[in-house]
Amino acid sequence: MNNLQAEAEKVRDKVVGFCQRLIQTPSLPGAEGEIAGIIQDEMENLGYDEVWTDVAGNVIGLLRGRSGPALMFNCHMDHVDTGDPARWSVPPYSGEIEDDAIWGRGAVDIKGPLAAQVYGASLMRNAGVEPTGDIFVTAVVMEEVGGIGTQALLETIHPDFAVVGEPSSLRVARGHRGRVEVIARVRGRAAHASAPDRGVNPHYDLAQFLLRLQTLEMRTTPDFGSSTVAPTLYDTDQFSANVIPSEAWVHLDWRNIPEESPEEIQARLQNILSDCLSDESEGFVTVPKHTFDTYTNYTVTAPALFPSFGLPADHPLVFAAKRTLDEALQRDTPVIVWHFATDGGHLMAAGIPTIGFAPGDGTLAHTSDEYITIDELIAGVAGNSALAQNLVANLSQNEDLP
Repeated sequence: MNNLQAEAEKVRDKVVGFCQRLIQTPSLPGAEGEIAGIIQDEMENLGYDEVWTDVAGNVIGLLRGRSGPALMFNCHMDHVDTGDPARWSVPPYSGEIEDDAIWGRGAVDIKGPLAAQVYGASLMRNAGVEPTGDIFVTAVVMEEVGGIGTQALLETIHPDFAVVGEPSSLRVARGHRGRVEVIARVRGRAAHASAPDRGVNPHYDLAQFLLRLQTLEMRTTPDFGSSTVAPTLYDTDQFSANVIPSEAWVHLDWRNIPEESPEEIQARLQNILSDCLSDESEGFVTVPKHTFDTYTNYTVTAPALFPSFGLPADHPLVFAAKRTLDEALQRDTPVIVWHFATDGGHLMAAGIPTIGFAPGDGTLAHTSDEYITIDELIAGVAGNSALAQNLVANLSQNEDLP
C-alpha cells in the first residue's frame, strides 16, 4: 500500500460516516439547503482555507496553492426521486451498511463521489502538501435538472482544469454524449369527439412522426456510439376525454454525439414533422427553456440541454490523469466514455479541459438498489487526493506527454 492509500485508510471511518450523513439527508433539486450546510461544516472541520456558499447555493471549498494552474473538483448535491420506497431492499434514506457497502438513494449518484472529493482534496492539508495551484472543491445545486449550479458557478470561478465526480468505477472518463430535450407540437382544430370530421386531430400527425422516429438513421462515431432519441412524455391541451384537442405535443430525449449540435437536431426533427402534417395542421419543434429557483431563491432560465463533450484518448489531460491514478492506485486505470450526461459538458463548453473520476458503479444510479462499496469509496479518496496533488504537475512537467 502506498502513502496515499495509507492516508485514505486513516480516515475510513470519517469518510463512511460523512457519506452516510449525506445519504440520510434528502436533497432533491431545489432543496439542497440542509445538505449544503453539512458539506460546508465538513470542509471547515477538515481545514479548507476558505469555504463559502455562492448566490445559487453552491458550496465552494478552497485550498490555496502556489501560482500554478487552478484545478476544480466538481460534484453535485442533488439526486433523483426515490420512487416507491417499497421497491427498496433498505429504506432509501437510511445509509445502511450491508455486505461492506453503503446503501441508499445517492450512494453512487452522488453522495459517495462527493464524499470522496471532499476528503480526497483535504488529505493534502493533512500531509502538509502545498498544491501547485489553487484547488477548488465544489458541491453544486440542481445538476439533475440541467446543470443549473455549475452554470452559475462558472460566472465567478474559472479554473484551468476540472475533475467531475460522477460514478466511473475508478476509471478516467474523457467525455459523454449530450442531452437535448425537444418538444414536437402539432396544432390542429378542436371538435366534439362525436363529430371528428369537424376537427383536425393532431394525434394522427404526431403518430406518423413517432413512427418515423422508430426507424430514423442516427449519426454514429467509433468513440461514442450512436445518438439516440426516445419519446418520453405526451400531452394535449385538453382534459376532457370527449373532445378532440386542438394541440398535442410529445417530449423527446435526444442523446447527441459531440459532432451533432442542438441546432442540427432541431432542424432535422422539424423537417420530419413537416413531412407528417396534414394540409390543415401546423407543426413546431422547439428546445424548451425552463425557469429554475434554487434553495437560495436564485432564479435562472436556461434551455433544456447538457452539452456533449469528448477529449481524444491521447489528450494530455487524459494521459496525465491516467498516469496519476496508475501510480496512486497501483493498477492500470482504464479510460472510458460515460453513457450519461454530466456537468462536464458545461465545463468544457466554457473552455475548461475536463475529465471524470469517481468511485461507484454508474449502472446503479437512479435505481432502487443503489449502493457503493466501502473499499471503492476509500480508493476514490486516494485517487482524488492523487489528482489534487499530482495531476497538474504530471500535466506540465512530463515532456513525453502527447
